[in-house]
Amino acid sequence: MSKDANNDISRDPAEDHAAALAVVQFWLGPSVDGPEPAETRRAFWYHGGEAVDMAIRERFEHRLRQALAGELDHWAHSAQGALALVILLDQFTRNIYRSTPQAYAGDPRALGVAERSVQSGLHRQLPVTGRIFLYHPFHHAESLADQDRAVALVDAIRHDVDADWHDYLDRRVAGFARHRDIVARFGRFPHRNPILGRVSTPEEATYLAGDHESFGQGGRATQTG
Repeated sequence: MSKDANNDISRDPAEDHAAALAVVQFWLGPSVDGPEPAETRRAFWYHGGEAVDMAIRERFEHRLRQALAGELDHWAHSAQGALALVILLDQFTRNIYRSTPQAYAGDPRALGVAERSVQSGLHRQLPVTGRIFLYHPFHHAESLADQDRAVALVDAIRHDVDADWHDYLDRRVAGFARHRDIVARFGRFPHRNPILGRVSTPEEATYLAGDHESFGQGGRATQTG
């Protein structure tokens, strides 16, 4: 019997469900309850500091390593599992490995999960904040087409939710558009250049010397980018 077959037999669906749910509940918290708790939760997501980074490392680094190795790919067959994978690969990488090349190690795999979830329609089963995080791999991609898609996907959520969410979504669309505009200008995110050992163009060097956005990856524990 092949190793893959053994892995298939050893999977416990109940354990997988519980593990994915733990990731999603930890990250989304009360943000699923409405736009006000979602707005409040942003402090945890983007300004949580070392305490949040450490909590993620202690609770989920082993799961992240599994996800990076492709050992949790089967999670992507459900909406919740796909979201958990994207959170691990696209968000927790940025907390655990902040300001290092490893912060971006999960991006290609996360983008694949997000793409398949959108193509299959699984994304529409998720709550508002879950959908927004599922779309983050497009939002983090150094591709203008993916950036445009991210903005469009978040904007489209308004058609599926009550009007109470619309102001919140307007702010998220504006934030996604700021990322898109950076990629439209430079073709990539210049703040990643020092981390990834890339040589900056003169225009990028001028940008980096100014009051630029680093999305938490030029220093410690602010926004993820």
